[in-house]
Amino acid sequence: MVITSRPADLPRRRARRLAAGTATVAALSLAACSSGPGPEEAGGSPGADGELTEMTVVTFLPPDSITFTPEIFADVGGYFEDHGLNVEIEAVQGSAAAVQSVIGGAAPVTRVSTLDLFPALEEGQPLISVGTMAYHSPIWILSADTNPVESMADLEGEVVGLGSIGGTSEQLLDLTLDAQGVPRDEVTRQAVPVTGATFELVRRGELAGYLVSIDTAMQIEAQNPDAVATPAGLEETPDLHTWITTTNNLEDEERVEQIQAFLAAIRDAMQFVVDDGENDYDNVVQMLRDSDEFSIPSLDEDEVARQALEWYSTNVWMDPSGEHDLIENDHEALGNAYETYTNGGLLEGGHDPEEWITDDHVPSD
Repeated sequence: MVITSRPADLPRRRARRLAAGTATVAALSLAACSSGPGPEEAGGSPGADGELTEMTVVTFLPPDSITFTPEIFADVGGYFEDHGLNVEIEAVQGSAAAVQSVIGGAAPVTRVSTLDLFPALEEGQPLISVGTMAYHSPIWILSADTNPVESMADLEGEVVGLGSIGGTSEQLLDLTLDAQGVPRDEVTRQAVPVTGATFELVRRGELAGYLVSIDTAMQIEAQNPDAVATPAGLEETPDLHTWITTTNNLEDEERVEQIQAFLAAIRDAMQFVVDDGENDYDNVVQMLRDSDEFSIPSLDEDEVARQALEWYSTNVWMDPSGEHDLIENDHEALGNAYETYTNGGLLEGGHDPEEWITDDHVPSD
């Protein structure tokens, strides 16, 4: 199978990385030998003298999940370099730490859920959203076929496992329970490791299910015939992921150039993944597997890897209305999320979320 989407956009340097791969990737390398647009044509970037600009970006969890494909693929695919950046990706413990890393100046940009961002903004933190990356939650519920959880109603009177109590997952759970008319106090919560080992607690009936990342849920389901992985309505609760920086950074010309180049690289990487859906994500899977910088367990099984990439590409990253391109801010969706969180008691309300969004740095074609 030869890639048919955007072959001219793949630089020769990236093609060489693929040369040792499968026949699919070898064919992609040949197609990439035609000249594609340079960084200047792609919207400009720092490092015009040929030197790469050093940049640190933090992730709210270790980047060992397909959830972090945009950051990982922008790195291994060479998109950061295309835009003049040498990006170091560092993991921190949770969204609160990621936000503080940006506020404290350790990183100029990170991405977090609006569930974590809006409370900080209501507190007056000097943050601003510069791009929307995800529209739906990257979290599913894993249960067993003896007591499958396919909606919040299936959790009433049950115990559900969470990676942490009081964090993003529990807030997402609470809002989804509200939306489906299930009283929050009818569902008991228990902190558990979000790994395959916890599935044994589900089998024994100690948990009705537990919340895990989409690709982890798919992987565990593939390994256990009695496992059931479903969104169970979580995907209907507003859980947008936005790229954020500080207002001070946007007053620094060099920082602005870095942030714009970073967003452009992320957008280009995401677009390649989306386009590679025509090839059943063969090229993306091969490139991620060939990387010696990152290890994603869910890539070990072809079906799981492709299924997870398909879900992210079509249900998480893309604007459901089809009105916005990748990375573009959906002001209406962000406003709806603010209203939902306020009604759910997560926020005080009374603020205008438009003041927390800027479109000035969104990549343009």
